[in-house]
Amino acid sequence: MSAPRSARPQQARPLQARALATRRRLLDATVQALVDKGYTGATTQEVCRRASASRGTLLHHFPTRNAMLVAALDHVLHRVVEDFVEARRADRERAGPVTPHTLIPLMWEQWQGPALTAWLELAVAARTNPELGASMRKVMQRFDLLIAAAFEELLPTGSVPPALRAGAPFFVFAILNGLAVGQSYEEPGHSGPVLDLLTHLAAALTSGAAALDGAALDAAVPDSAVPDSAVRDDGGAP
Repeated sequence: MSAPRSARPQQARPLQARALATRRRLLDATVQALVDKGYTGATTQEVCRRASASRGTLLHHFPTRNAMLVAALDHVLHRVVEDFVEARRADRERAGPVTPHTLIPLMWEQWQGPALTAWLELAVAARTNPELGASMRKVMQRFDLLIAAAFEELLPTGSVPPALRAGAPFFVFAILNGLAVGQSYEEPGHSGPVLDLLTHLAAALTSGAAALDGAALDAAVPDSAVPDSAVRDDGGAP
C-alpha cells in the first residue's frame, strides 16, 4: 500500500536536505583540496576521502571531475560575494555609507582566500583544457553578474560616465586578479601602492570627477598612491 500523497512531500524534504548537505560537503572538500593540493591533486579520490563519501555518491552529484571542480568554483565564488555583501550591509547600518576608501581594501582582503586559490588553479589548468575552460567561462559570467549587482548596491555608480559604468567593477577585479597572481613572486607589500592608486581613482570617479581630465586626476590621486616602479629614476614615466 502506497503512502498517502500528503505524506510524500514531508518524506521528500529530509531526503532533499540530506542530498543538499552531501553536495555542500563535497563542494567544500573540493575547494579545500584545490587549496591544499592544487589542480593536479584535487582528484575525485581525494575529494571522496575528505568528504567521507563514496565514489558512487560523488558521481551521483558530479558525473565528471571537471563538473566537480567547476561546481566547487561556482560554490565558493557565490559564497564569497554573498558573505562580502552581507558584511558591508552590516557596516553600512553601523557606520554609514560605504566608500571606495573602505570598500576596495576590504575587497582585496576578502579575495585573499580559498576562492582566489580555486580560481587561480582552474584558470591555469583551463589554458590547456578546452572543456574545463568552456565550463569555467559560464561560471565566471555568473560571477560577473554577482559582482556588478554588488557594486551597484554597495557603491552606486550613478555619477560615473555611462561609457565607463558597465566596465568599472570588472576593471577593479582585473587589477585585483593581477595583484593576486603577482603575490606568488613579488615581495610582501608590493600590492599596497597599487591598491592605493586604485582606491583614489575609484573615489575620483564616484565623487563626480567624472570627466577624468588631467587636472581632476592630479587633484584626486596623491603622489603617494603612484607605485615607485611606475616612475623612472629621472622622474619621468617608465
